[in-house]
Amino acid sequence: MLRSFVRGFRDVALLLARIAIGAILLARGWYRWQVSGVQAQQDVLEQADLPATQALAWLVTAFELAGGVLLIFGLGTPLVGLGMLVLNGGVAWYRKWDNGLYQHEGGYEYSLALAAIGLLFLAFGSGRLGVDNLFRVPGERRSKVDTTHAPPPPPPPPLEPNEETVFHRKPTANP
Repeated sequence: MLRSFVRGFRDVALLLARIAIGAILLARGWYRWQVSGVQAQQDVLEQADLPATQALAWLVTAFELAGGVLLIFGLGTPLVGLGMLVLNGGVAWYRKWDNGLYQHEGGYEYSLALAAIGLLFLAFGSGRLGVDNLFRVPGERRSKVDTTHAPPPPPPPPLEPNEETVFHRKPTANP
């Protein structure tokens, strides 16, 4: 009973986290696209001396918009988690590392938090309350269970009384 409660709690926690982080990604992508403009993102990327800044600015904006929507519905959650991990890890490393940890000083704490949440989505997926769950095989377990439904191999034949085994050895003479 406790195991089913914990599993249900985990699914609700993943749902709430997906909705919250999905809304944040969607709002950030919308802000980049409609409010500040993709050109402002491109300028930030140029200051970091990254190549192909226009394509990268559009890629980041599209990822935040699409990734936010996908997270809210729980579709492709591990892939979005991987994208969050790579994107925010890269931002923390290339853009904000020299500023230190604290966000109010231009640091990487926010990017690090989003990268860590991305790692959790990569590891745990959307849970049973996401669209991803519709694509699982019924009865599928995360443990190492053989799903081929093959019958177990037959047991080995019984040993003859005179065969040597680990437990039935012939006495040996001590030299």
